[in-house]
Amino acid sequence: MIQRVAVYCGSKKGISEHYQSMATELGKVLVDSGIELVYGGGKVGLMGVVADAVIAHGGRVTGVIPHGLCVDELVHQNLTELVTVVGMHERKAKMIDLADAFIAMPGGIGTMDELFEVWTWYQLGIHSKPVGILNVEGYFDGLIEYLHQMVTQEFLSQRHLDSLHISHSPFDLISQMQVSERELEAIWVADEK
Repeated sequence: MIQRVAVYCGSKKGISEHYQSMATELGKVLVDSGIELVYGGGKVGLMGVVADAVIAHGGRVTGVIPHGLCVDELVHQNLTELVTVVGMHERKAKMIDLADAFIAMPGGIGTMDELFEVWTWYQLGIHSKPVGILNVEGYFDGLIEYLHQMVTQEFLSQRHLDSLHISHSPFDLISQMQVSERELEAIWVADEK
């Protein structure tokens, strides 16, 4: 059962106001689904927007931030829990450990780094937690096309590409991931018998 979702997104808000409105909607959908937020601990950019939305709707938020970024102008002060770690590697590992699923929203190279690391760990069997992309206003269309090129050129299996949940809707994305999680649990139960 998905109890906590790690959201990877920009420390900037981006050019479109739709990015912010979808971050707010995602926060609301998480709370309505009884899911806690795990994220990078910042108060700026889309990171701050999604955290503020979860807090405003009465949800729980855990931020994970490296000591070097734990300064007043960056760190969110109203979180349920703030975990400080030594560096970025520890931050990513801690977020993966805390979360039951992962969602990437629009962001920069840090967001891409987090998405690809957690999805690679899924491919390698290090974890079996759902990974998804919230494709706001087609932000990830070019990436999705590139992933299909990886399949065509036989550097990525179709099965692995199909494991990546993609949607334009926060509600639909969470629903996809919950179904995926239930299917995995059913397989584990069957294997134990």
